[in-house]
Amino acid sequence: MGSGILRGMGSDPRPDHTGPAAWLGIVRRRVAGWLADGVGPGWVVAVSGGGDSVGLLHALHALREDFGLRLSVAHLDHNLRGEAAREDARFVAELADALGLPFDLGSWRPTRAGHFEADARAARLEWLAEVAKGRGASAVALGHTRDDQAETILHRIVRGTGPRGLAGIPARRPLAPGVDLVRPLLDVSREEIVDELARAGRAFRDDASNRDLRYTRSRIRHDLIPRLKADYNPEAVAAIVRLGEVAAAERRLLETLLAPIVAGAVRSIGPYRIILDRRAASSSRPDVVVEIIRRAWREAGWPERPMTSRRWRRLAAALIAGEDAGHLGEGATLRATADALVLERARSVEPVQRTPIEPTTLAGPGSVRVPWARGTFEAVEDPDASASEFDEVVDRDRVTFPLVLRTPTPGERFDPLGMGGGRQRVVDFLRLRGVPPERRGLALVAADREGIVWAVGLRIADRARTTAGTTRRLGLRWRPDPP
Repeated sequence: MGSGILRGMGSDPRPDHTGPAAWLGIVRRRVAGWLADGVGPGWVVAVSGGGDSVGLLHALHALREDFGLRLSVAHLDHNLRGEAAREDARFVAELADALGLPFDLGSWRPTRAGHFEADARAARLEWLAEVAKGRGASAVALGHTRDDQAETILHRIVRGTGPRGLAGIPARRPLAPGVDLVRPLLDVSREEIVDELARAGRAFRDDASNRDLRYTRSRIRHDLIPRLKADYNPEAVAAIVRLGEVAAAERRLLETLLAPIVAGAVRSIGPYRIILDRRAASSSRPDVVVEIIRRAWREAGWPERPMTSRRWRRLAAALIAGEDAGHLGEGATLRATADALVLERARSVEPVQRTPIEPTTLAGPGSVRVPWARGTFEAVEDPDASASEFDEVVDRDRVTFPLVLRTPTPGERFDPLGMGGGRQRVVDFLRLRGVPPERRGLALVAADREGIVWAVGLRIADRARTTAGTTRRLGLRWRPDPP
């Protein structure tokens, strides 16, 4: 069976069916609370085939009649383990069929060296959101456990995090408009789940790649945590999870205490402008100012990921000084008036008003400036170069020059990577990625005679992906003009 093997049946051919696992009560309370809080009964269960997700599926299936749950099963193949991955997909499909549940199978291939963990996670969540929309579901359930929580907190610590990161992964959060991401097993240990599967005689797949120490998460799981438990504290996982719970509780308390301060400091929040009361904002402590602007920034829908701690501190210093400032991050500038501080981001339509949108053609490998998009597009024919030098790498033989740099045409569809070749309207693709309505018609795409090759900065087309048979590569880059 390759690198994935079947486990969970145990040595005793007579499984014990004496009663449900004690932790099923934890899951029951979680599910009941979410349904009472407005989560609908249509749930997509993400199942890799491993013990955690298989245990989750069986738990939710056992509760479906009590809560009127409408379940479906989704499995995404990352195309890394050959026949073993195909056997995983077959196993999950057969499990869904045995339980009488609908099944969705997706496919995704990594395109950037050194970014697998982050890219795989992003692609998986995007695909699951699309499956949920297609199924009319209001929740996507993941099998993350208490052990995953500890691993996540440790991962953030070694990578560098603040108090917000110590809170770990939430049990519930928005995934897409109308769809929540839920983790019913977050208070259950991996060992409890595997023990229950063995007791009930239920099989699951063992993915050997989960022990691949090239990946940071695997090293934390199989090296760091065992060392902590053996050399420092046998209950290290529980201690780390408690740290996360305390951090999350303190975060909620901080949000409560900050609410009246923010209300007094922030006059208005819009998609392009945040107006703060000059006196209220500038009289606060720097750390409080950072939190005030973080909350307003988030409510305005401005991207937070590129905002480093240094950028937040610089922004807070500018606010306290009450002086005009530019290049504060994500295109934000600060303008001071007599009684207000105005934080602004340029409207996406303004460059278009000054520069007409004209399709720009790149006849062959090389570069071309795209005036209306204010940047330069590059296609570099270099099969031996590291993928990390480019934004994306595609199969040279699957792309036909000339490439045209343009905006999407009305109703245009393409096959985003990660959907197994399935096609999607570009406007829907952009909507699911949080692109504001006013910017969707202005998105930059690179297209050949067969259609879109790359939604620039977002996703390449599945048809252009590299494969094991790729002999020539084409590196794609987008270089915005300097500010």
